[in-house]
Amino acid sequence: MKSFIVILSIIISFTSCKQNQDNKEFPKKTLSDTTTVQSNKTKNQQIHYFDTTFVVNKQNFQFTINDIDEENVTLTFIRNSKKIKTDTISSIGLGSFEFIDFNKDGNTDIQFTYLGNNPTFYLYLFDSKNNEFKNVKDFEKFSYSIQLKTNPKYYYSYHRAGCADYNWVSDLFYIDHFTAIQIGHIYGQGCEFEVKENPQVIEIFKITGTNGENKKQIEKLPYAKNITRFDEKWDFIEKYWNANYKKFE
Repeated sequence: MKSFIVILSIIISFTSCKQNQDNKEFPKKTLSDTTTVQSNKTKNQQIHYFDTTFVVNKQNFQFTINDIDEENVTLTFIRNSKKIKTDTISSIGLGSFEFIDFNKDGNTDIQFTYLGNNPTFYLYLFDSKNNEFKNVKDFEKFSYSIQLKTNPKYYYSYHRAGCADYNWVSDLFYIDHFTAIQIGHIYGQGCEFEVKENPQVIEIFKITGTNGENKKQIEKLPYAKNITRFDEKWDFIEKYWNANYKKFE
């Protein structure tokens, strides 16, 4: 996993480009680094800008990003030359965005990455019924989300939880009516410091309730038996969710 450093005094610009593709993946658009020192004059210049055109579901779309002020940018969606949506999002920590087919439905989606110790992701899924992009509510709770191979309805996430990433969390969720709904949670405590006082363990919970307020432990596994090396946790997480998602339905 890559980490990035964003320096707020840096002048960043997204190069304007025009692309016409039919439901094809676009390259990731990242903020570029420079050592240029800002003058008072350039502080007032635009630092976030992007403008592109593409085709989704046989509709022509234009997508633009523009600064409002030092803390916010606008996202504007234009379909067949008609503006259909303008959203305002925070620009603080905005590191990159990319055009992907997140849910593998054959249509282009847009994902934003906000930088931090645990990066935060915001997702706009394409709504093929209404031919528009919709923000997925609560998706920002789930970092580095991956679709299950055994059931594409579900996704699992990952984020670090301390002790130099030896402690970690993975959540199981699905998306319904453009809302991310959590149904499972794994807490892995693999920290090797003071193991007697803080035993290594993998705790697995089923999450229920309208807002995921109910949490019931369904398994407790010995950490060292299931994950003998630091890098084996990725395989454990992938295999566990793909094999056991039915326990959380």
